[in-house]
Amino acid sequence: MNIRQLQYFISIVDEGSVTSAARVLRIAQPALSQHIANLESELMTELLIRSSKGVRPTKAGEVLYQHARKIVAQIKQAADDVRSEADTPRGEVSIVLPPMLGTHIAPRLLEQVTQKFPDVELRVMEELGLSAKEMIENGRADLGILSSSEHSPKVDYLHLYQEPLFLVSRRRPTDPVDEGIGEANVEDLFTVPLVLSQQSHAVREIAEGVANKFGKALDVRVATESTRLRISYIRSGVTSGILPWPSFESLWRRGEISARRLVNPDLVRQIYLAWPKNQPLNAASRAVRAETISICHDLYDEDIIRGEMVLDRESFETGQKS
Repeated sequence: MNIRQLQYFISIVDEGSVTSAARVLRIAQPALSQHIANLESELMTELLIRSSKGVRPTKAGEVLYQHARKIVAQIKQAADDVRSEADTPRGEVSIVLPPMLGTHIAPRLLEQVTQKFPDVELRVMEELGLSAKEMIENGRADLGILSSSEHSPKVDYLHLYQEPLFLVSRRRPTDPVDEGIGEANVEDLFTVPLVLSQQSHAVREIAEGVANKFGKALDVRVATESTRLRISYIRSGVTSGILPWPSFESLWRRGEISARRLVNPDLVRQIYLAWPKNQPLNAASRAVRAETISICHDLYDEDIIRGEMVLDRESFETGQKS
């Protein structure tokens, strides 16, 4: 077993396809398949389940995958540490972002990292709460933006900001002008059909928590993990939804939806920047982290993020230099 075989195996699992992995790795598919066959022969067990839809790891393959990620990360870190220019950001950095906030952050982040750190290769992934946290815990992502009421002992966190949640509905021609500063009592949630995420999402946890306090049930007409589907249900008028401002800001500005901040009690969620505890950040990851924090402050200044910034940009930058 060698590091190249482990890198090949990681790529196949990440891509879910030998063909896609071969394209990413720029290696012939038969040669890649032979490497995996040799690995399975050496370990005397199947590592991949192959089907018409692609490949996924067996239980043994998942164990190897977790070890391989750590080994590759440790070798990468070791190489960084012994280079005389170890403080120069270089190499791949992966970051996982929530879907709708990601549309605001990802383009700016790619542009800024490309301009400032040409030796850094940025990989942006999109996942919701629980899946994103698992990716960070397992080292599949170097950084991520999370909203979670429960912190994982396997993850380090920086508290970025807190944001209010809004009751969002289709705007009809007869509706009054929406200034974006209106309020809705939490009890209004119990009078409308809702589209929500499934149980693993922070917004769903917050909504059900307040419903339990009121001793009432939410009318969850449909549950889906797809943010885009939730938005489509709201735009069509089939349901209302509970969303943070960045998820619908552009639709609100076009006058397609109305939004009222949920109060009595205020519904807010906490947003964190996170990374694996057992995987120290190298210079490239630290650079991407700093750029992500700066972009979040810019989005706040532009009224794309609403709420209250918790992490002060200037204090963080001073701490980075010390």
